[in-house]
Amino acid sequence: ARRVPPGPPLTHRFPGPTIQHGMSSRGASGPRTVGTDGSDHQFRQTVDTKYKKASIARKSLKKTLTSLMVYYPVCAAFAIGPSLILGHELDTSNLPFAVLAVFGLLCSIASYTATNAKTFHAKNLKARTNALALLGAANLLAATVARFTVDEDKRLAWVFAELVSTKVFVSLTPGQVYPFAVSMELLVEMIGVIVPLGNVALAHALATYAGSKGD
Repeated sequence: ARRVPPGPPLTHRFPGPTIQHGMSSRGASGPRTVGTDGSDHQFRQTVDTKYKKASIARKSLKKTLTSLMVYYPVCAAFAIGPSLILGHELDTSNLPFAVLAVFGLLCSIASYTATNAKTFHAKNLKARTNALALLGAANLLAATVARFTVDEDKRLAWVFAELVSTKVFVSLTPGQVYPFAVSMELLVEMIGVIVPLGNVALAHALATYAGSKGD
């Protein structure tokens, strides 16, 4: 009988591509699908720019309204606090400013609620932020008039200076504290105008980008 030559040993490996097992950066199922390596970024779904701008405007508006909800109680305290502590009467030289501050606080809360609402109404928010701007202008106008019509010893800055020199820095006289008090009063009044005007601009931007109801 013809003898069959022995075959190759079992350990012999034939030339060919090496198969790698396990997961790699291209995935376990084979090569990465064409177009998923990042080269298709221009075709991917993205958030519209106007919605991003609306989100930024909403966050900024909420921050400024929150600051006003702190600002107006401070204004009310500045208007009537020193008089109450010193035992002075509340009259037309201080009470109207406290009333304006209370209205400003209520309007700030209403504006914040409108900004944070799920159903956004542009007209409501615009009206409320405009009211805040008008309150700031009214407060500045009233304070300017008071500086020329109210007796010096009844002015808010003077009563504040009297409080500081009596209860805090007893070595100082009201006249020494008064220039600082006037500067602080002017700063507070300017904040009450500038921040609400910024709110008006932010509310307009939010209404423009959000595509809200009641435009």
